[in-house]
Amino acid sequence: MNEEAPSSGAGPQATAAGSADGEAQTDSVNVDANDAPPQQGQGEPRPPLITIGGTQPAPTAVSPSLSQPAGNLPAGQPAGRFPDRPAVGRGWWPFTILLLAIAVLLSVLVALATGFSDAHRAAAALVALLDLASLATLAHVTLLWYQSGIFNAGQADASLSTLAFRRRGLKAAVIGEDGRASTSKTQVVIWTGAVVWALIDLLLLARAFPSGNLFSAAVGNNWRPEYLALLGLPVAAAATAKAAVVSSNGGRGPQTGTPAEAAEKLQSPRVYVRNPVPAGMQGFARGLAELITSDDGSVAWADLQYVTFTLITLVYFAVQLLTQPKNGLPPVPAALLTLMGVSAGAYTANKIVDTKGAAAPASTTPVTAGA
Repeated sequence: MNEEAPSSGAGPQATAAGSADGEAQTDSVNVDANDAPPQQGQGEPRPPLITIGGTQPAPTAVSPSLSQPAGNLPAGQPAGRFPDRPAVGRGWWPFTILLLAIAVLLSVLVALATGFSDAHRAAAALVALLDLASLATLAHVTLLWYQSGIFNAGQADASLSTLAFRRRGLKAAVIGEDGRASTSKTQVVIWTGAVVWALIDLLLLARAFPSGNLFSAAVGNNWRPEYLALLGLPVAAAATAKAAVVSSNGGRGPQTGTPAEAAEKLQSPRVYVRNPVPAGMQGFARGLAELITSDDGSVAWADLQYVTFTLITLVYFAVQLLTQPKNGLPPVPAALLTLMGVSAGAYTANKIVDTKGAAAPASTTPVTAGA
């Protein structure tokens, strides 16, 4: 609501001297409409403009980056905010319910078939993928619904719109605190999704297999202990990398800004700096590139090796499941497990070394030991 100053004689006035006839002229102090509280999604209010003698200063140009959200946010989406709950209810929930209904219907049809032919196995694999996508969509929408209730109460910062956008919903499972795709988190998600897909596929084929229940055998007598390593290695690597980042800089965690500023702030000769993702850095292709690159865009060889051996093992896993479903969960060769273990160890060691920080630039103020 705009505020108006009282009329002449009822409030503060400004006297303008120097008129030709010596007569004092008074004008009310006018408060600009920008003094009104900001609406949701708008920038900070500008200070009130005080006019004297009826002359109003020229308006100050406002940078588009301050009045518009950074990045490619949906039209009408305020910066740094999660979708409002009504928006989630109108768009995401109906789509999710429809997708789940289709997945359930197709799953029932495939599970009732008894042919166990190539076409039947292919249909089961595709429907299992649809089931996995439906469950992931349900989790994503549920998280959006939850996040919209706790982050839309005026807590969002417009300067962090890109970071908030990249971590919305289920995307936070693979996006780190700095807004970049995490190699270790992605490994956990990939193998969790692969094993869930395989179990759903075996469950859909359970009734059609002539020599017993495939699903019961896979989780019972035919359980393969190598899956403890296949699922445990990515989790261990992710947990160790997280601990290394959190404990960096003497337990203070990663710093933002330039290395010189961080070194002066912490009074330390070595600092670990990790700035949030720049504004506008969005898109699936950028996320894929971040899996094998460092913050400065150069290739991270430990990450590249980890991702490469994971993809090779994943392809072998999928081919074996599709061609030999009677074996249940596919056996994973020791050679592939060893390569994954070595690459996971190299990735973790590289992360630990990185978080030890780089030497402070020579231009910074010298720091004495024990300061």
